[in-house]
Amino acid sequence: MKTWELEKEYSDLLAFVVEGRNRKRRNVKRAVEAIRKTLESKKERALVEFSRKWDQWDREYPLKIAADELRRAASKVEKKDITVLKGMIRNVRSYHSGQMPPGRIYRKKGVVVRESFVPVEKALIYVPGGTAAYPSSLVMGAVPAQIAGVKKIFITSPAVKGQIHPHIAAGCELLGIADVYRLGGAQAIYAFSYGIGAIPKVDMIVGPGNAYVEEAKRDVYGRVGIDMLAGPTELVILCTEPFSPRAIAWDMFSQAEHDEMAMVGLFSSSRAHIKAIEKEMRRLIASNERRGVIEKALENNGFMVHYKNADKAIEAINRIAPEHMELIGDERKGKDVLYPGVVYLGRHTTVAMGDYYIGTNHVLPTGGAGRFTAGLSVDRFTKRKVVVKINKDFLRQYGDSAVRLSRIEGLYAHGEAIKARKEL
Repeated sequence: MKTWELEKEYSDLLAFVVEGRNRKRRNVKRAVEAIRKTLESKKERALVEFSRKWDQWDREYPLKIAADELRRAASKVEKKDITVLKGMIRNVRSYHSGQMPPGRIYRKKGVVVRESFVPVEKALIYVPGGTAAYPSSLVMGAVPAQIAGVKKIFITSPAVKGQIHPHIAAGCELLGIADVYRLGGAQAIYAFSYGIGAIPKVDMIVGPGNAYVEEAKRDVYGRVGIDMLAGPTELVILCTEPFSPRAIAWDMFSQAEHDEMAMVGLFSSSRAHIKAIEKEMRRLIASNERRGVIEKALENNGFMVHYKNADKAIEAINRIAPEHMELIGDERKGKDVLYPGVVYLGRHTTVAMGDYYIGTNHVLPTGGAGRFTAGLSVDRFTKRKVVVKINKDFLRQYGDSAVRLSRIEGLYAHGEAIKARKEL
């Protein structure tokens, strides 16, 4: 990993980050377009073919997982793991339970506007898999949907060799979700967006995924709603004072191990601190179970930054808007950090605990999207319903002005519609 000098190479650092993000999209866009075109022509048959190719299916399996198969898979999970999953569900539910947005009533002479929030009817929770199982992502997506009151919640996840992962099955059982499918990748996003074959069409798709899933979500937005573009994970750590090289190294590994396209970076005001972290990373990588993934992520998208001015470092981080940020040292600087998907403060608040057990949502914006959107929450599963009523007094007071505006805009029928109501 290169060490950048922030004050001298500010623009070059930002260009490096942007180019890395753009490169990911360029590399997958053509492949995702090919998947969509195949699905459009071959429909459900293509879903099975893709699963045979990428998930090593040895035969054709039903796309929806039967209740008895789900129970059998869940029964393989140890009791201590069930206890862990229950604890996570409890913490996530506790945090999200206060997020349901309140309605309001707006009154003015002659007009009443009632705003309320209604849940979407059908939502898909995409649970990534393949190289690892993520029951945590199942919980992070399903619990807010349940709190919002979504009527039909569907789960889909890659099923390697046709088998759902036992911990995903156990999570579905604990959450009381029965509509579970064995599909992953961009093809799953398209299937639930179009309603291909026996796959239902949904209204909303949420959940993290790899770059292919992210690109498919980008493509289907408008046909269905999406939570955000949540692609390969990102972490930037800002140290305003030297901190445990071992802890920093493990934090960086914890996000790099997700995906070869993951982005991890460190900002430190001490060159010696940076060197100590690099040394510790070289020492610890040898014993890491996902060494190959981590090394490729660090090689392609890792960076270290030496800075002199903390405010300049925060400015750069706000421009990057990483998915996760850790701020270690002067916590007063936290007020100036605006755009990461989530900010973890202090010596003990590791990103990995946020991934699992704090209760905050780990489905977060990547690729700089934190500059305009936030992480998954209950309100993402709702839409604002607006009901308006005016009386004749309001028409008398404002109708002529509205008619005049219709003439200004050249929309004659608008004005005539208003005048017709005034005459009633």
